[in-house]
Amino acid sequence: MEVLLIDDQAVTVQVYAAIVRKTFSGARVSIAVDLTDGVQLAHGRNVDLVLLDLSLPNSSGVQTLHRFRKACPDVPVIIVAAAEDEQTIRACLEAGARGYVPKTSAIGALAGAVQVVAAGGTYVPPELHKAELKAARDRKAG
Repeated sequence: MEVLLIDDQAVTVQVYAAIVRKTFSGARVSIAVDLTDGVQLAHGRNVDLVLLDLSLPNSSGVQTLHRFRKACPDVPVIIVAAAEDEQTIRACLEAGARGYVPKTSAIGALAGAVQVVAAGGTYVPPELHKAELKAARDRKAG
């Protein structure tokens, strides 16, 4: 498995790389610190999965995902970002992300997400389920 990490935080990248290697024995991990480098690496290799931060030196927000998907539409992407709000998570999933993992999630969440996406599924974070349950309760109470 070939995984590309696009994130500009060195410690974060080291942790993600370790999780990927532990989850998929023999996985090759490449690293890019901005979107331009990430797109170039994705085009130059047969990438199976991308872990993409939404806040990079040359791109931020959901537009980061849009730009990557435009350049590499067939590469599965998991967003790993600081934002935990329902709107951002939904926007990323609707824009073609195959998963979303808030950076505050437990390490096991990322391992689970990469397994789900590698198997062809979509990883929806518990934060989104909690927001949906709260909205349903609010509608019921109202």
